[in-house]
Amino acid sequence: MSQNLISATLSAADAAQVHEDLADIKSKLSFLLSIAPSDVQGLVKVGNTFIPFLDLANQTVVNHPEILSGVFDKEEFLRDYALFNSLRSIYNQINELAESIQKTYIAVGSDTMNASLEIYAAVKQNKDKVPGLEFTSSQMAEYFKRTRTVKSTTAQVN
Repeated sequence: MSQNLISATLSAADAAQVHEDLADIKSKLSFLLSIAPSDVQGLVKVGNTFIPFLDLANQTVVNHPEILSGVFDKEEFLRDYALFNSLRSIYNQINELAESIQKTYIAVGSDTMNASLEIYAAVKQNKDKVPGLEFTSSQMAEYFKRTRTVKSTTAQVN
């Protein structure tokens, strides 16, 4: 008996609509950056612990702008703060969605692979009885060939 972690369908029309909606979201977020992983490593990361700190900094800029240097770009800070807050809830929702999609994708892949292994077992069992199954069996067997590595017994000299 195969495992069945998920039993659902996604119509072609619904899948196309999701792709269209994702393209629409990307167009609305056209300012998103693509930063090299090495560059990301050097950035200060804001975790949930520092969100109240950012809120206090924003309140300070709004309530006491006179304490800041003339070279400090208050308007840019306020834009960044507003964008950060707008993106935070979107980011959290997308992460939750991405995690759910990932887990569902893994589960349905596992369901499909387990069922496919049962099919492969039936193909192997019936390959001599049903015309055409011998070829299918040999094609399926290719996925389970093991490559053997031969260890050299010759000593390496440095």
